[in-house]
Amino acid sequence: MYFKSNNTVLNQSMLWNIDAYKIKSVVTYVMNGLLEKIENPFWMEKRIENNVFGYNSKKYEQLEKLYSMAYTSLNSLEKNYIVASAALDEIAELDDNWNNNGACSFSAKLIEKCRGILMQLVAEPFICPTACGSIQFEYEKENGEYLEFEVYEDRIEVFLDTLSNGEQEFCLKGISATDKMKQMVVDFYG
Repeated sequence: MYFKSNNTVLNQSMLWNIDAYKIKSVVTYVMNGLLEKIENPFWMEKRIENNVFGYNSKKYEQLEKLYSMAYTSLNSLEKNYIVASAALDEIAELDDNWNNNGACSFSAKLIEKCRGILMQLVAEPFICPTACGSIQFEYEKENGEYLEFEVYEDRIEVFLDTLSNGEQEFCLKGISATDKMKQMVVDFYG
């Protein structure tokens, strides 16, 4: 379940054209790869036999970790924000003066940065271009709280309006900017 800026809850699987065979093959491939990782260390280790107490518990602990990794991997395959990705595709196609007021087109570097950020977010944003050369990611809740990121090549400007803290504006820079943005989205919906 993902949220869009207009407070609509999207269940993405309903929007997809699902190919059951493809999904089954991806799941099988991922699980076989993970199970191979767990089996090889146990069968190759010397002095461990199937009937030794602790062998199974160690193996099951490893399996639990690997199934958790599989779940995370499969969820990341499913997170293919359809509307936001389409918006980025359209923004990439904009020419100079796209707003009939002299706005410049958007660089491939900025588009790719936004694609990378998008796939890391826990909720789908509403995405739109701005005349000042940034790409805007918006989140809005039913209670009126609002979170906006303007993504530039070198920084991310943030506007946050919450019931508890009011309006705040600040800038995220450096290598941790994307991580801070991801955490802010989690906190916004948390």
